[in-house]
Amino acid sequence: MGRLAILAWAFLGLLLLSADAEPARRVALVIGNGTYAEAGTLANPVNDALDIADKLRSIGFEVIEGNDLGKRELERSIGEFSDALEGAGVGLFYYAGHGLQVDGRNYIVPVDAKLDMPVKLQLEAVPIDEVLDIMEQQTKVSLVFLDACRNNPFARSLSRTATTRSATALAGLAQFDSTRGSFIAFSTAPGAVAMDGTGRNSPFASALLRHIAEPGQSINDMMIAVRRDVVSQTREGQRPWEQGSLLERFEFVPGDGPAPKPKPAAEPASAPRVAALERSVGDDKASIEQFLRRDYLAPDTRTMAETVKRIYGSSATIFGTRYDADAIVKVKTDWFAQWASWSLGLEPGSLEITPHGEDRTEAAFAMRYDYVPKDKSAARLTGKARVTLGLVKAAEGWRIESETSQAMQ
Repeated sequence: MGRLAILAWAFLGLLLLSADAEPARRVALVIGNGTYAEAGTLANPVNDALDIADKLRSIGFEVIEGNDLGKRELERSIGEFSDALEGAGVGLFYYAGHGLQVDGRNYIVPVDAKLDMPVKLQLEAVPIDEVLDIMEQQTKVSLVFLDACRNNPFARSLSRTATTRSATALAGLAQFDSTRGSFIAFSTAPGAVAMDGTGRNSPFASALLRHIAEPGQSINDMMIAVRRDVVSQTREGQRPWEQGSLLERFEFVPGDGPAPKPKPAAEPASAPRVAALERSVGDDKASIEQFLRRDYLAPDTRTMAETVKRIYGSSATIFGTRYDADAIVKVKTDWFAQWASWSLGLEPGSLEITPHGEDRTEAAFAMRYDYVPKDKSAARLTGKARVTLGLVKAAEGWRIESETSQAMQ
């Protein structure tokens, strides 16, 4: 296991429970293209990509993200994604923006694309199947989510200039010819057009954000819930669809028991209601910072069991895996036993709060760390980590329900 991976667990005092229990690395590429030079602006793709990236980080994914990318920047991000997939168990690609199919092949459209004739397609757009090939060659599980079936202004110009020997652009996206250990989700049926949405997110992204982190839910059951929500919100106007060849059950957040019953489709909250929810948590930023400084960054190692139960409750999802309080107590006790002293600090001005309702929020911040080993021959560990915590407001104060971190240079 590499030094950075070890440190990522060390920052949180949560080393491996055992070699067999180590979660496989999960890496995601998230792209949102909305501001097009030749096709106007789409309202939601960048919002969708930002929110999906944050959600994936909260459940243990390493995320590479980019928004409003031109062809060169898009290819660079795909190359970075390919490098990051080395040794990973799961790869995920999420794309929101313009996409099109030409002669049955699907393409991502960069924001600087000039697709006035079919001959430019190979030069201006990026085939989605090439990204899928990269994932399938390097990971056991490849997941693709395409909210790229919006009504495409390029399709008309490509079809108008096409000859009998050139490609013909069609609406929506096409099925992929074949997949190997992959799951591909489309925001709407093949050849159909999806809606961009009138709120912050598209109907597909909204439903995905709502269901992706439910513990114990298989990806297939998740898509049923997503499809139900989208069909309801669009009044049967859009129906998400998927194809896949996974050989094993996949859960974004593993659960100890049976999968929970599906939630009823949610109606979008009104603007005043959303504002009220945001104020209810956003106004409490001071108490969150106090919780971090007093409890999370200053754990009482003399009473670790009580500390863990106060901070984490009966269980918490750490790097996408659910651990009970006893397991967290053990690894934290074992971790701190190695050090003569340590210092954990909140980097000033780094705390960012994202409300998720009246009693839930996400806190992301930079943490300074300095561990001095008891063994004088061992190396001292110092540096910074980017920590993301899912917090819930309980009667006794804030409690951690999910936790991830990533080393900072």
